[in-house]
Amino acid sequence: MLTVQSLAPKLKNMEIKNESLVYQIERVINKFIFLEKKRKFSFKGIDLYPSEIHLMFLVKEKQATNATKMAEKLGVTKGAVSQALSRLEKKKILIKTKDPYAKNELTVSFTPLGEQAVEEFWEMKNTLHKQYDYYLATLPDNECDIIQRFLTYLEELLSSLQ
Repeated sequence: MLTVQSLAPKLKNMEIKNESLVYQIERVINKFIFLEKKRKFSFKGIDLYPSEIHLMFLVKEKQATNATKMAEKLGVTKGAVSQALSRLEKKKILIKTKDPYAKNELTVSFTPLGEQAVEEFWEMKNTLHKQYDYYLATLPDNECDIIQRFLTYLEELLSSLQ
């Protein structure tokens, strides 16, 4: 018969194991945050920050046509999107044109330099995705399912904190 006393050593080991896992998750999240804030990429002498590159990918995928929709997709404020668009325009990466008939609509297109930059970053992103894919392909399906469930939970948890 299982009792609290007989389970105590197992629970203590499980707590330590889970505590270690939680700290590892926090370290990974912190590394992502640090990279996101500090890392910049240079393309032909132009420094591009991760926030600008994320916006460039959104424009490349034509997922949104106004700052509000872009902000929703990226999980940032409309002001942050407007500032990033202005910086990218100053850097001659893209051209933004306001729609004269729809107040919030705009057309964003890449300059030739912007096209080259977004393609280079797209290739880097695809290389990273291939590395993930290669690793995940070595795992049994049930482990991939566990990872998927965990990431879904983590994404929902982080979304609830916004």
